[in-house]
Amino acid sequence: MNRFVGMAIALCCVAIGCGTPAESESLKESRKLHDQLTRISGVLHEDMQASLVGIEEKIEASISVGDSTVANQLARLESELGELDVLFHNWESTVVGIPGDACDHDHDHAHDHAHDHDHEGHDHAHDHAHDHGNELSLEGMSDDEILEIQAALFAELQVLQAEYDAVQAQLNSGTAE
Repeated sequence: MNRFVGMAIALCCVAIGCGTPAESESLKESRKLHDQLTRISGVLHEDMQASLVGIEEKIEASISVGDSTVANQLARLESELGELDVLFHNWESTVVGIPGDACDHDHDHAHDHAHDHDHEGHDHAHDHAHDHGNELSLEGMSDDEILEIQAALFAELQVLQAEYDAVQAQLNSGTAE
């Protein structure tokens, strides 16, 4: 009987030891960075869209009172935000998840940022689509390489955030120059 108990204990130890290997610190950090960049990018994108709507309203108001100087300054900032939006979507298309993780954020937001009017001869219609089928993969890379890529993506997102903050500061200060 003791022999069976000993074998059962040995089998349990082997079964426990054969479980999933411990996750490396690099992979844990990669997951943290990926979660942060997913959260921050979602907020940044929403903020950019709200700013574009707000600036459209300010441009229309300036035009309606005949203030073409302010309207032109705001149009320049709108253009900067539009370019930043395009850069954001280009960046977003390079975001890659951690191998083995389910994609828990929405890449399939083919949305139309169409502005139905022209002011000062500028057409602001543009479409963005993200094709999840072309997603890059980190499969086969080392945990340290995955961390390096996630860190680079996060650094690029921080640059986009800083550029957005600079445009937003100009809008908030009333100096659209």
